Amino acid sequence: MKTLQEFEPTNIYGDEKVLTINDLKMRMMVSEITIRRKLKKWGAITSYNKNGRYYTLLHIPKFDSWGLWNYNDIRFSKYGNLTQTIIQLINYSSSGLHAEEVGDLIDYAPHSLLHRLAGKAAIRREKLYGKYVYFSCDEQEYKAQLNKYKSIQAQYRDDDIPCLIAIRLLIEKISRPKDSTAQLVKRLQKDNVKISELQAMRFLEKHGIEKKTLDLR
Repeated sequence: MKTLQEFEPTNIYGDEKVLTINDLKMRMMVSEITIRRKLKKWGAITSYNKNGRYYTLLHIPKFDSWGLWNYNDIRFSKYGNLTQTIIQLINYSSSGLHAEEVGDLIDYAPHSLLHRLAGKAAIRREKLYGKYVYFSCDEQEYKAQLNKYKSIQAQYRDDDIPCLIAIRLLIEKISRPKDSTAQLVKRLQKDNVKISELQAMRFLEKHGIEKKTLDLR
């Protein structure tokens, strides 16, 4: 018979970060019902991908600033399951999120789930500047996010660059795809092309040429 000490979660997990129900059966030698009862008691966290097969203990994950943790492509969220995670990520953003941005965060194509959540009024969806944007359903938070989003878009438009300069920038980017924006701009400026690093960065992000950094809070 297992002792109480042997049933301590840290003893059961040992050096492992994540375990499945079958793994736990092998270690604990008890029924699945007992295992699930123990997991609930421990406050274990279930993976939001891999069909929720993996479990980890509260002290193990090193969550990032978005509350997410990736371990060998097994993904966990401090918010709970995938639906709860998407809602909270949108609530947490200061300016709303596009579907692509949500997908980048959770490593999952969320379009159908976003559409369903918007239909249930769990989140808001609006088409702005030709793209759907998802916002918090909380009225006060929504207004703050919307204002921030519009402010960012207005800033993008203010930083639009002339067509000929845009072409020069694109040529540089295609010729040297691994170079940073700063390096591209420095070469252009040496040729007397009037463009700032900020203008170049925003132009490339706006047109999906350089991935947008997800610092949206």
